[in-house]
Amino acid sequence: MKNASDHPSIAAAKRRLEPEITWRFTPRLPPGEYPAYSRSAKIYRDGQFKRWVCAVQFDVLSDDLQKGPGRVTWFLNLGNKDKPNATRRSNYWKAWVLANGASPRRKDRMSPKVFTRRYARIVVANTAKDFNQSAVCEQNAYSVIHKVLCWDTGGREL
Repeated sequence: MKNASDHPSIAAAKRRLEPEITWRFTPRLPPGEYPAYSRSAKIYRDGQFKRWVCAVQFDVLSDDLQKGPGRVTWFLNLGNKDKPNATRRSNYWKAWVLANGASPRRKDRMSPKVFTRRYARIVVANTAKDFNQSAVCEQNAYSVIHKVLCWDTGGREL
């Protein structure tokens, strides 16, 4: 060895100093209608946008309801107050009523569980803008759920 830094253990340590950058690949789907299965729904506080969001995770299926081309998330805004809030004019309210089959009764909690473990017919589109509302080129576009047309299973919350 000419140099102490040529030692294999030192070279391996140098390689580890640079952190590995990871990302999750999600295939972009052609725009259109798809059958889908909603696997989960979760409400969380989005720190970047300072608002509450309900994220509903869908597995997009093939027409014969087998595992399909990918997974896509539906994001529903729940406002920027101290607690999540759905008004009658919000997309969350409309989506919840469609999934539940009826408006909430007095004092009902509008739980995101109404979206979970159900089959639905969804409309997938590709983004035209990024989170800054700047136009994106086709290679940077990604698939989003434009809307849920109907829920094929499930029904009124108990």
